[in-house]
Amino acid sequence: MNIEDLIASMTPEIYQNMRDALALGKWGDGRLMTEEQRANSVEAIILYEHKNNVPEEERLGYVDTTNHRKKKAEKASDDDAQPLNFV
Repeated sequence: MNIEDLIASMTPEIYQNMRDALALGKWGDGRLMTEEQRANSVEAIILYEHKNNVPEEERLGYVDTTNHRKKKAEKASDDDAQPLNFV
């Protein structure tokens, strides 16, 4: 079975179980994931999400940068207005 067949056969339940295992570092039965299993799971999850058009904000590793940009812009404007005091 090649990777495309594997991804096509993944159900939403398998996908969620794999995400949970990756987040916890262990499988549902308590066995720890090996580094190879982690790497393979990440690859499978990313491919599954791409193939099934999972919204970007729900994908593995998504980082919302909109608030970060807004806070950075607010901080820059606040920094400009601060007076310099010498004691």
